[in-house]
Amino acid sequence: MVDSVGVTAFITLTGFKFRKILFNTRVVAAVLVGVLVAGVMFYASTLDVVFSDSAFLLDVLVISFFLPVVTMFYGSSVIRDEIEDNSITLVITSPMSRWAAYLSYYVALLMAMLLLMFAILVGGFLAFYVPFGISRGSVSLLGNMLLLTFLGCTVYSALFLLVSVVLERSIYFGLFYAFIWEGFIGSIPGRISEVALKHYIRSIGSARMEFMEFATASGMVYSLYVLTVVLVVLLAVGIAVFRQKEFPG
Repeated sequence: MVDSVGVTAFITLTGFKFRKILFNTRVVAAVLVGVLVAGVMFYASTLDVVFSDSAFLLDVLVISFFLPVVTMFYGSSVIRDEIEDNSITLVITSPMSRWAAYLSYYVALLMAMLLLMFAILVGGFLAFYVPFGISRGSVSLLGNMLLLTFLGCTVYSALFLLVSVVLERSIYFGLFYAFIWEGFIGSIPGRISEVALKHYIRSIGSARMEFMEFATASGMVYSLYVLTVVLVVLLAVGIAVFRQKEFPG
């Protein structure tokens, strides 16, 4: 039998954390990212481009770059900020178990990142295709890009939430991972790129969209398997660390 009080507490905490994550001064950065993506996509629509060019731009701007960067920007500070200002005490001293509280943080972060990244992606898509012309193929492209964005938000949120618990200066690791690990190493041709999560996200895109061909593509089934395993491990480790961690105050 499901504990209705526990479910209510989980939903309440998730909603509160969602609003706290989304509605603060950091949202200005997300808005600027959205304006940048839309501006680049609109400018591209005025040039001599073809359908695959829009997919390439959305991949480079959103999937490969801003998806890990924006998630890092928010995720690496979700729990760390509350540890530093001691507001985490209200959560760990509540009747809710720590594993449920951690999952509440994760769900709130994931929902916020999906909302922001979907808005950025759709804004860029419309900026390109409203003047260029929306077709059935472009709608299919948007659907596939939304799927890749969903997968990326799911695993990146789990990664950076764990980082925000483990490391005191989590933002530095986040910057290294987003720009160097995912941005640089993940773009190197050959099998070395398989150490980056974006390789598997883009491989799924390659399997679903013929014009997005990546030489190191791992296949949809294998990529989904890797992302699922990574997600489960990150959440399990995060819950274990959060349950055992001694917080100040």
